[in-house]
Amino acid sequence: MELAWAGAPHPFVPVPRGDCEKPLPNTDLRHCSFAGKHVRGLDLSGALLNGVDFSNARLPDCNLSRASLKEADFRWASLTNCSIRGADFLEAELFHTVFDGSVLDGSRFVGADMFGANLIEVQARGANFQDAYMKDIIMEEGDFSHSSFTGCFMQRAVLIDSKLEGSFFHDSVLTGASLEGADFTRVTITHSLVNGAHIEGASFREADLRNSRFVNARGKADFTGARNLPSHLQAMLNAKDEH
Repeated sequence: MELAWAGAPHPFVPVPRGDCEKPLPNTDLRHCSFAGKHVRGLDLSGALLNGVDFSNARLPDCNLSRASLKEADFRWASLTNCSIRGADFLEAELFHTVFDGSVLDGSRFVGADMFGANLIEVQARGANFQDAYMKDIIMEEGDFSHSSFTGCFMQRAVLIDSKLEGSFFHDSVLTGASLEGADFTRVTITHSLVNGAHIEGASFREADLRNSRFVNARGKADFTGARNLPSHLQAMLNAKDEH
């Protein structure tokens, strides 16, 4: 009997070996493969799924809450409208994975490869994306409030009309990102690159922007009450006010 990730406050619980033909929640399924499977409403909550192959799977309305998915392979998989609360995707392969409409609250994506993933209209409050590779990711109209993006590579990320209030960016790359209409109220964006980003209609009210770069950022955004504005950004704002 193995130990599986179960989320706070009790991080590990014992789980029995599961049946790959009839997979159940809270079982050890590391010996299984779900590659190419098409199953609606699959419940694998609390399951131990480290390293499991889910590539090209279609699992709408699934439940992966509290599942341990470390180093699992979800390349080109579709997890739409799923419940994925408190799951652990440590260093998982999420290349072009689709999470549209899913709830990802409190889940961990630390060190995951999320190149080209879709997170449209997701709810991911308090999620941890530290050191994730998120180039060309699409995160429109989602709620990522109070999440961590420390060390994330988010070049050309699309965050149009998303909520990021109180989130944390440090040593992050948002070069060329589409941030139109996004809510960065009280966000910490420090030592980060936001060069060439599209910021029309975005809100950075009361944000901390210490040692970040917004060179060639395009559009008019709200920086009311923002702290530690870099000199080049202050000059850009002053120039726009003059016109």
